[in-house]
Amino acid sequence: MFLGRAHIAGECKASSSDGLDLLARMPLPLRRPFKQAVEPVALRHRLRLSAAMGGAWYAPFDILARPPQSWPSMVVTPWTPEPACERLLAEAAQAGPAVAAADPACRELMDPLGSFVTFAAIPMVFLVDHLRLDGRAPPRRWVDLLAPEWRGQVVFGGWRPGADQPYGDYNQFLLFCLAEEFGDDGLCAFAAATKGLQHNVVSTRTAGGAGGLGGTVMVLPWLQAEMAPRRRHVSVVWPEDGAYAMPIGFTLRPEAAERLSPLVEMLTGAAFGSVLARNCYPPTIAPLAGAFPTGARLKWPGWERVRAGGMTERAARIGRLFFEVWGG
Repeated sequence: MFLGRAHIAGECKASSSDGLDLLARMPLPLRRPFKQAVEPVALRHRLRLSAAMGGAWYAPFDILARPPQSWPSMVVTPWTPEPACERLLAEAAQAGPAVAAADPACRELMDPLGSFVTFAAIPMVFLVDHLRLDGRAPPRRWVDLLAPEWRGQVVFGGWRPGADQPYGDYNQFLLFCLAEEFGDDGLCAFAAATKGLQHNVVSTRTAGGAGGLGGTVMVLPWLQAEMAPRRRHVSVVWPEDGAYAMPIGFTLRPEAAERLSPLVEMLTGAAFGSVLARNCYPPTIAPLAGAFPTGARLKWPGWERVRAGGMTERAARIGRLFFEVWGG
């Protein structure tokens, strides 16, 4: 089993994913809570699990390039526009009836075919620095960020090894969602609004103070936005038209459903749901009061769209267009 940007391998060598019951990756802040929740279940039910750390986000999922019959029985991952997720959706068998969302905010994230069982979400919200608003009202919707008044005011997540190097890591999902909703013109408007890209942790730490890029509006995962320390000078704005949300879910081989049912119960149950909610990765199946702000909405491109194919190439084209227009 692989976790986040580190991995936990099964009884086989850490460099191999052959024969695993579970192949998984989670956002980095959830890596340890997920490990702590899943290991006792695996030990009780003799599933393949050990604690060899190392590895990377993409490499362990190379196994999904092999024939589906060689895949692990369960695969846990956020959906991203990359080859592994495209292949997973194209080949995964239906695990059972489509699962209903516990909160109306999550309905769009639930796979109507039932092959990808969404149990949590990664919402993207605005962290607004009130010291830099200069008389402007905070943005309330995604389209607000495309207006000329926000030109050069927005920061979102990205990293590069040096100022003269391209960004090797950036919030591809955000750009993908913006382009899907607003087209190339909207993406270009967002590029004009972008002051720069920096690590989410830097945005969190510096918002409302000195340092960092000094953005007025930072687009962040909900957890990082809520962790901002200078709460007198910043506010978290949940977009009124819906936070772009990346589904976190699993696929399951039907013949392994009974044997791995303890893992399914753990991932979709109230105990782990509480862990998810505390970390601002709200559960979509476990019925927990207060997991979302009152009136919160989520949105994303939709299952029919992401199953249409070509998402990897489209996301790459969107990234190229953004950086060409932005010019940073």
